[in-house]
Amino acid sequence: MRGSRPSPRGSPCATGSSPATAGSCSRTEVVHSVLGWLRRLGVPRCDRLDLAQDILLSAFTSLSRYDPGRAAPERWMNRIAVHVAAHYHQRGRHRREVLLEASDLAVADERPDAEELIGREQQRRLVRSWIQALGPEDRALILERHIEEISVAEIARRLGIPLSTTYKRHACAVAAFAEIARKGATR
Repeated sequence: MRGSRPSPRGSPCATGSSPATAGSCSRTEVVHSVLGWLRRLGVPRCDRLDLAQDILLSAFTSLSRYDPGRAAPERWMNRIAVHVAAHYHQRGRHRREVLLEASDLAVADERPDAEELIGREQQRRLVRSWIQALGPEDRALILERHIEEISVAEIARRLGIPLSTTYKRHACAVAAFAEIARKGATR
C-alpha cells in the first residue's frame, strides 16, 4: 500500500519543517497540501473540499494524541488524508447516487383543482337526491348499510326480522336506487 500514498514532500510546509516550525504554515498552504494529496489519491474534484474538511476536522480532534517525535506534522496529516481517502473509495463502491433532472424533482400538486371539487360536489348532490327519492324504508336500509356501514345481521336484529328477509329488502332497495339513478341519468 506504500506506493499508493502520496509523498508529503510536495507540500509547501514540508521543506525542513519540524514540530517547532509546523505552526508557521499558513492555513492556505495546509489546505492546498491536503487538496493535492486528495488529487493524487484519486478523489474526484467535486468531493475534494468535503474530504479536506473531514481531514482537517480529524486532525483537529486528534491533535492531543499527536506525537511530534514520531512524525513530522505533514507526514501525520498525510496519513490522515490517506486513511480518509481510503474510506471514501471504500464507501464509493456501495454508494448508489441517482442523478435526476430538475423536472423529476418537481412535486406535483395532488390536491384536486376547482373543477374536480365542483364535480365531486355535484355528484354528491345527485346521489343525495336519488337517496331522497327512495321510499322511507328503502332509504333507511341503504343509509344504514352503505353509509353507516352496519352489517345486514345487525340491521335484521334491530328491525326484529329474519336475516334472509333483510337481505331481500336490501336487494330491493338497491334495485330501486339503481332504477332511480338510471332514470336520472337519462334526463
